Amino acid sequence: MKSIGFIEKLKGLSSKELILLGIILSIFLPFYLFVVVFCLYIISLIFTGDMKSILQKMGEHPMLLLFLGYSTVISVFAQNWMGVVASVGIFLFTVFFLHYQSILSHKFFRLILQLVLFGSVLSAAFASLEHFQIVKKFNYAFLSPNMQVWHQNRAEVTFFNPNYYGIICCFCIMIAFYLFTTTKLNWLKVFCVIAGFGNLFGLNFTQNRTAFPAIIAGAIIYLFTTIKNWKAFWLSIGVFAIGLSFLFSSDLGVRMGTLDSSMEERISIWDAGMALFKQNPFWGEGPLTYMHSYPRIHAPYHEHAHSLYIDTILSYGIVGTILLVLSSVAPVRLMMDMSQESGKRPIIGLYLSFLTVVAVHGIFDLALFWIQSGFIFLLVMCSIPLERRTLVSDMTD
Repeated sequence: MKSIGFIEKLKGLSSKELILLGIILSIFLPFYLFVVVFCLYIISLIFTGDMKSILQKMGEHPMLLLFLGYSTVISVFAQNWMGVVASVGIFLFTVFFLHYQSILSHKFFRLILQLVLFGSVLSAAFASLEHFQIVKKFNYAFLSPNMQVWHQNRAEVTFFNPNYYGIICCFCIMIAFYLFTTTKLNWLKVFCVIAGFGNLFGLNFTQNRTAFPAIIAGAIIYLFTTIKNWKAFWLSIGVFAIGLSFLFSSDLGVRMGTLDSSMEERISIWDAGMALFKQNPFWGEGPLTYMHSYPRIHAPYHEHAHSLYIDTILSYGIVGTILLVLSSVAPVRLMMDMSQESGKRPIIGLYLSFLTVVAVHGIFDLALFWIQSGFIFLLVMCSIPLERRTLVSDMTD
């Protein structure tokens, strides 16, 4: 009967919600197919008349608009054409998520999270097939020679890079935590446990060393935000123990043995990134500045500076970083308002755990700045205005 109820939820969706749900689930396709589906959907908004209202809503976010314009202009001046493309992509994401917010309801949001979790279970199954070499990894060399398979022994599923898949696993584990603690449905609790461990195994198959400290920190933040008693302490100890056991197990444990050499490489990239930053500290040169400018200092090729913090100030400079921070003030204020209601601890915990995962993972990588990982992050974080308005009594199944 529970499964019939789930199907009834799908049948109860409007045509707009069903189409939007299809677009969201397409993130589990190879990224180039997702880009095609996403762009077609954005174009369709012009013909349906929705684009006009979306552009009007943009006027309510002047700092975000200023940041988007700034990102584009500095990219053009620096002749950083990939930065221009990335800036346009960020603008299209802004269009999509403003539209997403206009359609979103709490019940629809929970359904989205459940289906994203289901997609992540399928991804974890595919990751196991990759890990045991039952299926071949996707090869994107037909798009560009630079997109050949670099990580033969690390699972990446349809997400192009093991580190991108790793942070997606972290996000999905936190979604499983949230749904588990906010439902009374037994089938959903069981599914969340399966999905949580499935993504934990998927994360192990990525051999992403940075992701395990990130998920441990995220889980502990969620537990202490949500439970706030002695149970949180013991559950955190359990999470920490499970995380460590995975961290030093199998192939991932082998990779831990090469940590010294990897750190040397990371530090050399960071040094190169800071050297480029010092050449243009105030303005930056737009997204993907490292990839655009690395030949100038004879640094090795990389798409980015392998640090969320260094890459942000490198790409946008001090001025652009300030604009980005100011763009984030409004949602932070909404979260602070929500924190005054004890019944909203679980959703606040979800937001804080996502931010914690990004903050910890971002020390060593820039996995958030990818189409699919960034999309899942925004699916959750863009629900903040909705959840601020939602009654506590409506926030559980």
